[in-house]
Amino acid sequence: MKNYIITQFIFLNEGKEEDFLQYEEAVLPLLKNHNGLLRWRIRPDKENIIHPAGDEQPFEIHIVYFDSKDDFLAYKNDPERLKHTGLAESAVKKIILIESEGTNRNEK
Repeated sequence: MKNYIITQFIFLNEGKEEDFLQYEEAVLPLLKNHNGLLRWRIRPDKENIIHPAGDEQPFEIHIVYFDSKDDFLAYKNDPERLKHTGLAESAVKKIILIESEGTNRNEK
């Protein structure tokens, strides 16, 4: 079975890290209600960004697996998740979202 995979590069507004972390604390546990799995949550250091040097960098990179795109859309529209969008809107400058399919969900 192919999984629907979301990769997000999340860029924050300056000084809004705490708002973002509060948002994540509230919404990440909801993934399991929609057949979602946060496979990786990466916070890169500036030294690890090879190109473009000196450009803005993401605060976090998320790779999230869902059983289907419908599961992702259900998570995205979950009323409990939507209650916290104010925190996200305050904290997040932009998100680069990449959608893909794959078969290796290895839950660990």
